[in-house]
Amino acid sequence: MLTIPQDIPDFVLSSQLDNFTFNADKQVTFVLKQSNTVILQEIYTPDSSNQIRILDLFSLMESYLLASPMTQFSYEVSASGETTVSKTFTVLLCRPIIPCSAEDFVTDYFLTTLTGRDKITSFGRTETLYLATGKLSSGGTTIPVTAECIFVNDQNQLQKSTRSLGNVADYGIRSVDVSPSRFTQSGYKLLRYTVLAGARKQTFRVDQNEPESVGLKFQNSFGLVETFYFVGGDTVEPELSRSAAYFAGQYKTYYVDEQRKHTLNTGYIPESMFALADDVARATEVWLMDESGDIPITITESNTSRSDEDDGLFAFTVSYIFASRCQQRLRLLPDIFDDSFDDTYN
Repeated sequence: MLTIPQDIPDFVLSSQLDNFTFNADKQVTFVLKQSNTVILQEIYTPDSSNQIRILDLFSLMESYLLASPMTQFSYEVSASGETTVSKTFTVLLCRPIIPCSAEDFVTDYFLTTLTGRDKITSFGRTETLYLATGKLSSGGTTIPVTAECIFVNDQNQLQKSTRSLGNVADYGIRSVDVSPSRFTQSGYKLLRYTVLAGARKQTFRVDQNEPESVGLKFQNSFGLVETFYFVGGDTVEPELSRSAAYFAGQYKTYYVDEQRKHTLNTGYIPESMFALADDVARATEVWLMDESGDIPITITESNTSRSDEDDGLFAFTVSYIFASRCQQRLRLLPDIFDDSFDDTYN
């Protein structure tokens, strides 16, 4: 008899997809699909315990989830003389192990490894939060998003203000711009703000010094583009590999391979941001944020080691090279005056 002891939930995180087991006393045909695309179609023979296990189900779906982090899949299990068992389910890309159900996680948290812990930001930086409800089709309602802001003036007087960030549809994955530049108050400085969307809560603490930083965009553990800023400096190490040979009796270099390794330092960061630094280090898609646009880079090394010392201060580093074969970038001098001035002044 064909039975499934523990079925896949209607909505599940990819890290919760491990082995799929079903019982049968005869050969079984298993088909896994994404929409109309067949991912896997195989005939399986039960073991001595009349069990069939399909191992590492997530690896079969990973490429589809990287293209679309929340995707619907379906399976069919059939055997001769048995009623076909089928199911359609939704999977959200998630690399960490989450100790709760997928429904509880997306209801209570934004899609970031911060999971509600404070993040340090500053004016001039870009911050985006993503939320989902596990639904792919419209439910006909919206989720209001607000920000609770704390300001201070020169007399150390605090002022609280709640700002509306609009409403987002309650299906699919939705993004909200939560950059600190959205929250200003005349005569006051922004100290911190907390973004709320239902039970989801994320606090940003504003660094008033507005330190110079190098910003990276990266594809986080949920397949979404997040930002991280390094304030501890940028070290550049050009590495040149030369190939040479004799041509017409003269020894000449005929090829030079250049890799300019950049090492970024986070500066000391609070424990609340450790998981986010880990997420940057493990990212496979990363971009350097530049005034001319986002530049694809490849992280080659990282050091995010730390201990459980109560008084520990930890700074992490990542090293990267440009993904392009062209490693050298020229920075052009800007014009001093705009086009309304005579060119002799530029």
